[in-house]
This record gives sequence, C-alpha cells and structure tokens, in this order.
Amino acid sequence: MKRALLLFCFCCTLLLIVACSTQGQQGEIKVNQDIEQDIKEHLLVLCSEKMAGRAGGTKGEAETALYLADFLQENGLKPAGEGETFFQTFSIKEYAPQKVGGRMTFGPVSSTAKGTSANVLGLLEGRKKEVVIVSAHYDHFGMINGQLYPGANDNASGVAAVLEIITGLAEEKPENTLLFAFWGSEEKGLIGSRYFCLNPTISWEQIKGIVNLDTVGNLKEKKLLGWQEKENEETREITEQLSEAGWQISWQKDPGHSSDHFSFSLKNVPGFTLLSPDWLKNNHTSLDTEKEIKTAPLRELVLSFIDILK
Repeated sequence: MKRALLLFCFCCTLLLIVACSTQGQQGEIKVNQDIEQDIKEHLLVLCSEKMAGRAGGTKGEAETALYLADFLQENGLKPAGEGETFFQTFSIKEYAPQKVGGRMTFGPVSSTAKGTSANVLGLLEGRKKEVVIVSAHYDHFGMINGQLYPGANDNASGVAAVLEIITGLAEEKPENTLLFAFWGSEEKGLIGSRYFCLNPTISWEQIKGIVNLDTVGNLKEKKLLGWQEKENEETREITEQLSEAGWQISWQKDPGHSSDHFSFSLKNVPGFTLLSPDWLKNNHTSLDTEKEIKTAPLRELVLSFIDILK
C-alpha cells in the first residue's frame, strides 16, 4: 500500500506539471543524426531554470523525470518501472546543503521522510535475455540561497550521453537486453540506485553488469577515469572494446568518492563508472554550467558505446 501511495503521489506531481505547462513535452525531443547538437539541446533543457537544478525530491527533479520518460516512450522503450510506468518511486529524508572543502554536499537533517524521488527506467530488449544496465544519475543540488546549481557536467552530461546512446540503438536489436536507468537522488547518497538494488523491477538474476556515466562533460581527447569494484566477462569485454576504440581508462579506487555502480557492487553485480579525469573542476558549484561542456569528445564516447552495445 505504501509503495502504491508513493507512485500515486509522484505521478500526481507529474500530472500537475503537465497541466501547468503551456505546451507538453511531446514532440519537443527531436531525433536526428547530429549527436553533438542533440547533446547541446539536452543540456539546455536539463540545466534550465525550469528544471531548477534537479534536486532530489523537488518539482525540478520531477520535471526532469517527465522529460526522460517522454524520451524513452518516444524511442519505443518498454516501461521498466512500477505499475507499467517508467517510474520507480521512493521516499527520501530531509537533507540540507552544506559546503565542505569548497564543494557543496548534502547532509541529513531528519530521519523523517520529507519527499518523493524516482528512478526512470526503460528496457530495450536484445537478442539475449541477459541484462546490461546503462545508467546516469539525473539529480543535482537545485537552488541554494537563490543561486541555481545547474549541474551541467554533474550529471547532465552523463544523462545526455545515455539519451543519445538510446537514440542510436532504439531501432536495433542489441546483443544483450539493455536497461537504461536514470537514478534519482544520487547526490544525497546514491539513494536511487541503492533503492533499485533492494527493490529490482526486473529479474535480478538476469542482470550481468552495469555501465554508469557520471561527469563526462569535460573530456579531453579519448581519456577517461574509471571507478570499478567488481568485473566479469561482460564488463571486461566492454572495457576492452573501449580500449580498442582508442579510449584510455585510468582505473582508480578512491574511498572518498563513488557513484551508482557502487550500489550494485554491494549486491555482487559487476560494473563501473566512467568519468572525465578532470571531473572535479567546478564540481558541486554554481559554475558547473552547460557552457563548459565539451560536446565533441562526448559525441565520440556516445558513438563508441553505440558500436559496442549494438
């Protein structure tokens, strides 16, 4: 009953957003062959004042979830959330922003549930039933003291890349079944991906690995930073093909930082997160704007993944 109520409340928020819009999102997402231009368009939407920094549990995050779900639907993906929707909702506690070492973070304020967040999930069926998750978190820090934190690199860049990977594969029958996942409330402690791991919406036994993209917007050439806890044949094959495509991955274990692949490693699912080696530049500040995003190397990363996953 509690799960149904959360989904009902989140969907009501989405309906309110649609009702208050002068135009729906339908038709606004245009598919064309210019990946770089499409990335720019996604960034403009995701970093706009309408999305209000996409903080977990806010209207801005719900606006973004609707944008993503519309995109999945228009590209023919199968809903993989709750109740035959693209959404998997969950409650979140009260958090407040706090600055640590020049970067903004979230700290818990109360153990009482204060809002509803959501993962956005779409399935592209492949030739095999085994599932590889391709993901990015879509939340950021919202508005703090009247200042917009647009989160262009962290992580509108990863979201835009995954959206364009979907565009490139939507009419394909990829080898593996692909679950495209956009995690909510990552900035508040990987909450969305942790919730999915405890409450999977697809058969857990089918999940063979996860590829997560986070802060990839200021890449230089074909150099990536990688965080990995566990690997298997599927994930190793993907990284080897990235290497064959010219990408250099510097693998790093940093106990002070992590991303959504870590939630899966705790449940013994192999995977990794790819980042820009310069991912900390302007990270968690109001200076992380779409003007700083390097779309050309991001386009090359998208093309590499389309080729690898098809």
